[in-house]
Amino acid sequence: MVTVEFSGINSFLTGMAKILLEHGVERTTRGKTCWELPEPIVIKITNPLSRWVTIPDRNWNVFLPYAESLWLASGRNDLELIQFYLNRMEDFSDDRKFMRGGYGPRFRCFNGNALDYKKGESEGITKFQMLEVDQFHYISEKFKQDPYTRQGIITIGDPAKDCFEIDGGIKQTKDLPCTRLLQFMRQPKSNRLNLTVYMRSNDFIWGASAVNIFNYTFMQEYFAKILGLEIGSYYHIANNIHYYDIHKELVERLAVIPDVVDDYFSYPKSFNSLDEFDEKVNKLGEWEQKIRLGEISYLEDFGDDFFNDWAKVIFSKTNKLPVVFLNPILNQIISDKSI
Repeated sequence: MVTVEFSGINSFLTGMAKILLEHGVERTTRGKTCWELPEPIVIKITNPLSRWVTIPDRNWNVFLPYAESLWLASGRNDLELIQFYLNRMEDFSDDRKFMRGGYGPRFRCFNGNALDYKKGESEGITKFQMLEVDQFHYISEKFKQDPYTRQGIITIGDPAKDCFEIDGGIKQTKDLPCTRLLQFMRQPKSNRLNLTVYMRSNDFIWGASAVNIFNYTFMQEYFAKILGLEIGSYYHIANNIHYYDIHKELVERLAVIPDVVDDYFSYPKSFNSLDEFDEKVNKLGEWEQKIRLGEISYLEDFGDDFFNDWAKVIFSKTNKLPVVFLNPILNQIISDKSI
């Protein structure tokens, strides 16, 4: 097993590109050529607040991870929201309506039976009578019971849905969850919250650097506030990290970038509990739908700097009006469309 350490997302991008080029093993999978590390890797990000990609060559879609973070926190897996921010998402959907393996319902309404989740805005969805559990609530309550709990785990893998068809046959799907679990732990003798994420498989370009590390460090930041803790380290365990031939030239360009800066930003936040966080998430979700559908064209004030910048990124996707962010890194990214 390989263990590497980076201070933030930019150094991760350049450093991981070097590692993949040096140690990647070529193979063909599903008719495509990829290069993958021959063994698992543990990636430590020492400053999870450094999650904004500012390397121009990466051509990072800043709108997608913010939209996906809302999608996940809202417990949704419908394409109605997310494909607005990435059209090709439907190419990975079995029914072109929902992301079967989407994490949102697994976070917020996990049920463990064989029926696929269908959670979102679309009408005509049958609501099955079943036990559903909110794993965000579980994390919040476990840390109240024991501030140093080792049981703060969110499970994403769901064998009843992911491994088997309803008739017992092996599941045939385009969308098998790549992330399997998240574990929140408080550092011993510390007020810092660590997060460890385990990936069964991880695309370096489309997955890790596009959304995964952003989404999970974003979660780490808001859970730290909910739990009354500071932000610790982020650990990203990828059993198989790889890139495909379509991205080979990009990986080669990233690997030779001599110096990068891992800028970071820390938001003041007004919410102090999961209930207060969810109240703002629900308000943001309702506002996002109206913005996306063109029903309104104004920014909402969420009474919180973290949420206001979250909304401003979404607003910038649909509006050409100038927006000023509290976070100077976002001012740089949004104003320079080449990034």
